[in-house]
Amino acid sequence: MREMYILLFTILTSCLSCGKMGHCKDKELTLKIVEYTGKELRTDGFYYGNPNTDYQSVKRYELFVFYKNGIMMLPGNVEFENMEEYIASITKSNQKDTKFVWGLFRIDNNINIEHWVAAQCGYPAVLRTGDVLNDTTFVLKKMIRRDSQGTKETDINQEFRFRQSDVKPDSTNNFIK
Repeated sequence: MREMYILLFTILTSCLSCGKMGHCKDKELTLKIVEYTGKELRTDGFYYGNPNTDYQSVKRYELFVFYKNGIMMLPGNVEFENMEEYIASITKSNQKDTKFVWGLFRIDNNINIEHWVAAQCGYPAVLRTGDVLNDTTFVLKKMIRRDSQGTKETDINQEFRFRQSDVKPDSTNNFIK
């Protein structure tokens, strides 16, 4: 029994020290920050995706906020009727220190969105690409996740629609300069 406790302690210590030993490094974003001067998508509000049902059977919508400086924010998932209130509440919160809510976007022939995601050992980077249908709608079709295990590409189908909002969080953060 004592050997099992020693083994469990050793495994736990090893797992907890991975970050201190440099094994848990955040992936760098591959997109570079470029000011957005186009008219393909509106930036005077936010975009919401198709609903996902959470563990309590509540429909929640993923949100994207795009800024003219090329930065984008993923403030989270929220119920449809609470979107405006949620966006207003995060303008008052301190999101600048939360890495996985920030990323970059670029629009050329298609839309490219790259951001970090929360993980136990370093922040993986996710690149999603797709098509802009008009200035209020885009569809993401492919997702590429890069983490310590390698690169995984997945086909997706996520449509996002625009919602105008006079209130928008600031794009200032501690990760993208």
